[in-house]
Order: sequence, then structure tokens, then C-alpha cells
Amino acid sequence: MSVVLAKEPYSDPVKTEKINGIIYNMGAGTSKHAEAVSNMLATLIFFFSGKHCKPYTSELDIYLDEENNYRPDISVICDFTKMLEDGYHGAPILVVEVLSPSTSSHDRIDKFYNYEKYGVMEYLLINPEYMTIEQYVLIDERLKLQAIFYNYGGTQFSSYAFEGLVFNLGTVFEYRRES
Repeated sequence: MSVVLAKEPYSDPVKTEKINGIIYNMGAGTSKHAEAVSNMLATLIFFFSGKHCKPYTSELDIYLDEENNYRPDISVICDFTKMLEDGYHGAPILVVEVLSPSTSSHDRIDKFYNYEKYGVMEYLLINPEYMTIEQYVLIDERLKLQAIFYNYGGTQFSSYAFEGLVFNLGTVFEYRRES
């Protein structure tokens, strides 16, 4: 067995988003944030298996225009003609953002407006602390609140953008803790 040592120590590049021309550093989320993303992603991966569209994590840059490039927690892409080496150039069909105190205002205001402007069909805001999901759908070129779903036993709701896709809040908010 051979070991290869790097010449320079590994450094994780800082992740950024550009919102209305201003660059913001993205901090790491809480464990609840990470679990909500993982659980939602698992639902989407299972649903889209063998289908044309594909879910992506925040590792994929989304370029809406020169002033706005985001790294949503989850995005669902269906038009792969807009996928380039540096990321996706266009609006995803579905965007999921998990709220945190440091990013909530951007997710609710600036990014919300731009997702609406560029035609994101469905926008889900997950609040890991209150265990709620807000569902916004594009109707008449406006993202409109359809409902706020609370995690009471067995709460489910259907996607607006994808027929047959059902979200179960008990699954999204299934947090693992050691006893």
C-alpha cells in the first residue's frame, strides 16, 4: 500500500453566492439543516430515479443572470441544454431552501424575487426549527403561497411542479440523535 502526500494542505474553498451583485460567503448549517437537506434529497432522488429530471445539492451553481448566482440547498433540473461546466444557466423547476437565521432574509426576499422573475415553478422553504414547509408556486408569473405545512403525524403534500411527487414531513424532519 502506498500513501501519497499532498504538497499543500487541503483547504476547502469558501462557498459564495452572488445576490443582486453582492457576493456573500455561505456558512455551514446546523445538524438539523443538514438532516433536512439529506432527507428531502433522498425523497427527490427516489422519485426521479429513471426519470428525465434530476435533483442537485448546493454543490451546483445556479446562474440566473450576471448579478445572481445561487447555491440552493436543492434544485431540480430538467433542461440539460443549460448545464455547462461551471453550473446551470437558467431557472430550475423546483428549488428547496432550508432556512437558517443568517440566510432567511435572502431566501425570503432577494432570492425569492429572482426565482419568481426567472420562472422557478415551485419554491419550498423548510424551517428545521419549527418543522414547517412553505410551498410557493408560480401562478400568473408570481410565486404565490399555497400552504404552510406543519409536521403533525403523517402530514403530506403534493408537488405542484411534478405529478406524483409527495413530500412527507415526518420523513423530512426525521432527525437522528444518539441517546
